[in-house]
Amino acid sequence: MTTTPTGSGSSPVATAVRTDGPSRAPGERRLLAGLMANSVALYAVYGAVPSVLLANLVADVAPGSKSTSLGVISAVGAFGAMLANPIAGALSDRTHGRFGRRAPWMAGGALLGGLSLVAVGAGNSLLWIGVAWTLAQIFLNGLQAPLTAVIPDRTPEHRRGLFSSAAGLAQMVGATAGTAVAAGFAHALGLGFTVFGVLVIAGTAVFLLLNREPGAAAPQGEPFRWKPFLAGFWVSPRRHPDFAWAFLGRFLLILGYYCVFSYQLYVLDDYLGLTRDRANALVPLLSAAMLPGMIVMIVVSGPWSDRVGRRKPFVVAASLGMAVALLLPLVLRSEASMFAYAVVSGCAFGMYMAVDTALMTQVLPRPDDAAKDMGVLNIANALPQALAPAVAAVVIGVVGGYGALFATAIALVVLGAAGVLPIRTLR
Repeated sequence: MTTTPTGSGSSPVATAVRTDGPSRAPGERRLLAGLMANSVALYAVYGAVPSVLLANLVADVAPGSKSTSLGVISAVGAFGAMLANPIAGALSDRTHGRFGRRAPWMAGGALLGGLSLVAVGAGNSLLWIGVAWTLAQIFLNGLQAPLTAVIPDRTPEHRRGLFSSAAGLAQMVGATAGTAVAAGFAHALGLGFTVFGVLVIAGTAVFLLLNREPGAAAPQGEPFRWKPFLAGFWVSPRRHPDFAWAFLGRFLLILGYYCVFSYQLYVLDDYLGLTRDRANALVPLLSAAMLPGMIVMIVVSGPWSDRVGRRKPFVVAASLGMAVALLLPLVLRSEASMFAYAVVSGCAFGMYMAVDTALMTQVLPRPDDAAKDMGVLNIANALPQALAPAVAAVVIGVVGGYGALFATAIALVVLGAAGVLPIRTLR
């Protein structure tokens, strides 16, 4: 493959983004199926590893400092994810060759990310685990950036609610099922990491085989120069305020949600006082409790937002629903309150994921830089997920335990709702 980081020409794919096209484009169902398969596989890893496999592995290697150690490892991985996502997206925007713009980066990211997950499972020291997980984060975000660009690349605006719902459904099913399946590997962690490594490779292969990308001709323009390439990652909030508000709203909500979700095992263990075995047994049950409402809201909300032509009310309602869910275990410390949290948060997060991607694709500054700009926006998705354990560790250890963690998460998701209100180009 060849990359051309600067250039003024538009690729055929980018041109297609700016046209409305038919309501049922050829291959739409195949594209939808491939996108869902790849997203399920990728988000199964995101659901399984931080909250179950990695948490158990760190607890086995460093039981006396599990909370702090998990936070540090997650923070280092977050830095790698933060850099990899937009860089991979920008390079894929400017890649040309017989295999297209996105496919080479998706294939490489999936293969190397899967192998890195296998390496994490083989770790018996915090240093090994931290390095391997950071590499996994880098490579998996190298896959995620071009995958996310599929929607603005290949779908017209009036169909993006449907595709956003499909992607959201796949992500939530993947994350929830991944968490549930990972609990079965609590006593066979190496095998668990291997299974999920193979899964992400297989899911990406399904997408690439079902949706072969046409070759991309080299764009006409200036030759490669690092300075303008790196400068392109800065999106001015003054010139593109809607992009900035969308980034902030997503960042705050995802951080608030994952502050609790990523510490779910430790919440059950330390906050409720359950044994580790009982906590591991409850994790898949809580994931199952999330699914029905999540699926219903994802299926309904995206197409509904297409019909009414509005995105912001759905995002705000979902954010406030998440705050209610987080309030329940804070008020009543019990297994029942955790199940209530799971049901309500499943509904709220389902609605959010169904509409959020569609909202993001409509605030991009330039269609020709879709993957790069979606990569920048993906920082607001990937970085909070990776930072959440570190933030949670600080809140628990410094501010005042798990009650403070739930209160902090509530404040973050409410601020996330407020973050989308100033967006002017969308209703």
